[in-house]
Amino acid sequence: MAFVYTFMRTRRQVCNGVTLDDMTDNEIMKTTRFPRCAVIELSQLIDNDLMHPTARSHALPVETQLLAALQFYASGSFQWMVGRSCGLSQSAVSKCIADVTDALVKVAPRFVPSSADTAGHETILLRHCKLS
Repeated sequence: MAFVYTFMRTRRQVCNGVTLDDMTDNEIMKTTRFPRCAVIELSQLIDNDLMHPTARSHALPVETQLLAALQFYASGSFQWMVGRSCGLSQSAVSKCIADVTDALVKVAPRFVPSSADTAGHETILLRHCKLS
């Protein structure tokens, strides 16, 4: 009986989600609010933090993780809705958002200037006030 049951079980279906190649430039801009070149550059910046060393458990590609997170940031929608459009489960989208956020926080100091002293903060605030 166990032999028959083994053959009757269905194999687990694995979906790797959406990649940049699956989307047009307009679709990328609509869903992430970034042009294709910016998404590619972001992907290259955080590639080392999101890349899994093995393909065990069918790890998601970096592009898919980034697209899911950017779509969540851009839309502010529910995770399950982002998952439906990306072909991922809600829990996979949640993990993508957490991992991409951590990776972006790591690279943020390279692009967002911060001043350790209060005088520097005041100077920056005054500059911003003059702009507005």
